[in-house]
Amino acid sequence: MEGIRYASLEVRPRRIFARLLPGTDLIPGIKNICDKHGIKAGAISTMLGSLRQVRFVWPIPDTVNKSRLKYGAPKTLDGPIELVSGTGVIGTMKDGGELAVHLHASFSDSTSKMWGGHIVDEGNPVAVTIEIVIDAYDDLSLARNVDDETDMPLFNIVGQPVIHVGGKA
Repeated sequence: MEGIRYASLEVRPRRIFARLLPGTDLIPGIKNICDKHGIKAGAISTMLGSLRQVRFVWPIPDTVNKSRLKYGAPKTLDGPIELVSGTGVIGTMKDGGELAVHLHASFSDSTSKMWGGHIVDEGNPVAVTIEIVIDAYDDLSLARNVDDETDMPLFNIVGQPVIHVGGKA
């Protein structure tokens, strides 16, 4: 594979500020905010706060997948957890249209050791607060599906072909 390849679309955001309250599970809480505000595609531009625990995964080598990596088994860190920064992408699953949140975060445990990774869908209850800014894109459609090239679940811009610039593709 050579050259620069991408798909892009210019979009303008509608911005939502929200606070998740204690005990709320992080990703189900984000999905609920999206449902309330009619968000089908967006980006989490700011996220910080604290969690009672965090469940996450990170990539490990794999000899089967085309990408040569996969996510390992989820790790759970007991809190209190300081969520230093989080960003993500919001779209829908290609099959069925269920809302999907792809969220990565940096966080520290009670000893100040830093961790980071891909946050799993459940098991991340808020301790005190999570403050979050979501940029909603009403003129964008993102579909998450297993990518043929990498064997990994990825978001694609619906209706946008991959553009090839320079080199061979």
